[in-house]
Amino acid sequence: MRLAPVLLLAAVLRAQEGKPPEAAVDTLSLLQGRRALWRSAALDGWGQAFNREWLKALAFSGGEAAIVAGAVVQHRRWRDWRARRRAATDPQWLAYDMSREDFYLRDRNKLIWWWLWLKLGCTLDAYVSGAMSNFDAGWGLSLAPAVVGGAPGLELRWAPAAGRRGGAR
Repeated sequence: MRLAPVLLLAAVLRAQEGKPPEAAVDTLSLLQGRRALWRSAALDGWGQAFNREWLKALAFSGGEAAIVAGAVVQHRRWRDWRARRRAATDPQWLAYDMSREDFYLRDRNKLIWWWLWLKLGCTLDAYVSGAMSNFDAGWGLSLAPAVVGGAPGLELRWAPAAGRRGGAR
């Protein structure tokens, strides 16, 4: 009775011998993804530049610069209006002043939330792009200029991809 489990195990192992080995995880791509993720976490766009995606890097870093600059401006305005409200004595001016101060505070906080969402998207994009840097898509869409019926136009083609993307280090 104790021989049955041993024979079953031997049969399973024997059956596995003929199968090709499963594809190993590409640790180089995962390392590329992690490196890009940490770079993007430090500074938006740095991970995309590490992955050689220059337009994305420019877009993310420009977006971060614009949002942070806007938040700094709104914080300064909020601080100035708060100082003016503390110095004011007219009740009508105080009501208007408080509404402006509240607007600047809310706008600054909204920009901080946008920055956090941009940071999250940037780091996730850098990780996925880095981890998929060795992935061969196989087939892809391409749009090329063509002459259609004697008139210039565009032709959409479904064809094998040109090759692997660069970026693995």
